[in-house]
Amino acid sequence: MFLEKYLSEFYFNQVLDNYDRGYLNTLDEENFILIYNLFKKYNFYFVDDIVLNYLEIFSQDVDFVLEKIKYLKDKLGDKFNYKIGYDMSYLNVF
Repeated sequence: MFLEKYLSEFYFNQVLDNYDRGYLNTLDEENFILIYNLFKKYNFYFVDDIVLNYLEIFSQDVDFVLEKIKYLKDKLGDKFNYKIGYDMSYLNVF
């Protein structure tokens, strides 16, 4: 399973506990990487937490995710990623 390459052992084991292996096997690694890097580009310092709690975001279209990130940035202001880090429920827009 490719997620092991991107997550620490702790987070990987938590993902295995939180999600069905059948679902995890349906994830596309290339799409995952694109979205993972998109979050990194916008300085989301808690990407592993997003993977753990909102893994379904990584199966979305990259352009859709970018649109939602820009929406959150406009809505929350310059420190939007810190606000989201404090309250990840903002990610429910995805």
